[in-house]
Amino acid sequence: MNSSDDRHTPWALLYTTSTLWEAEVVRGYLESRGVEAVVLSQVDTMRALTVGALAIAKVYVPASALVRAERLLAEYQRERAR
Repeated sequence: MNSSDDRHTPWALLYTTSTLWEAEVVRGYLESRGVEAVVLSQVDTMRALTVGALAIAKVYVPASALVRAERLLAEYQRERAR
């Protein structure tokens, strides 16, 4: 979030994963294609859990960019499946 107007930007959940690194890769993929994205990590650092249900990471994008981000996410997932 870069400007003071960002605090008023509605954000939409795009992607949820059980690994922080994967959420960061998705964020980077989106940003390299011009879509702002942020990662909200819910990793349980007290117990050093980095995978599974106690290590959820979510990728959010501005609601106005959600449709484009969904298309890019599908593209990313197709590329990974190759």
